[in-house]
Amino acid sequence: MKMPLDFPSLFPEVELIRDADLRSGVEAVWQELWQASELESVHDLVASPEFPYPHIPHNRAVVQMALAVASTFERFHSVTVDRDLLVAAALLQDASKLVEFSRDGDTITYSELGRQYPHAFWAAHVALKHGLPDDVCHIIIHHTPQAAKFPTSLEGKILYYVDQIDILAIHRDRWRKELIITK
Repeated sequence: MKMPLDFPSLFPEVELIRDADLRSGVEAVWQELWQASELESVHDLVASPEFPYPHIPHNRAVVQMALAVASTFERFHSVTVDRDLLVAAALLQDASKLVEFSRDGDTITYSELGRQYPHAFWAAHVALKHGLPDDVCHIIIHHTPQAAKFPTSLEGKILYYVDQIDILAIHRDRWRKELIITK
């Protein structure tokens, strides 16, 4: 058994979750996935095998950008954003990468589980197991362009877009427009 993660040090944003049960559930998901991970150090976790940028700064940037968008919506449009839901989902959106990726020498590749299941499926599964709300799990599973559906909640849409914007900052623009003409 590995040493547990010092989760509040890795992700101090967890303290922004006011609901104690939700906060402890978020950490429990990370701890369980960490124990199941083949990685020896959480700092070996990358944003993607295609571009080996460290995952922790990416994840923290996504949380911070999501909160900034929420603040802007609230300030200018009087829109209410559920910050507990937003922060919990933002912290968990990529937690399944712990088991989706494995190390092969100096290279990070997709693990067997990462090849078998869609990205974020396993984090949503473990989150349900730990009693996290369906709203959090819905956002986790739909936060990625590879998901079958687009997030339905405002919090999910915020997370979807800021995650993609952060990927643009650390890797490259993955978005494109295509003209499709049909008869």
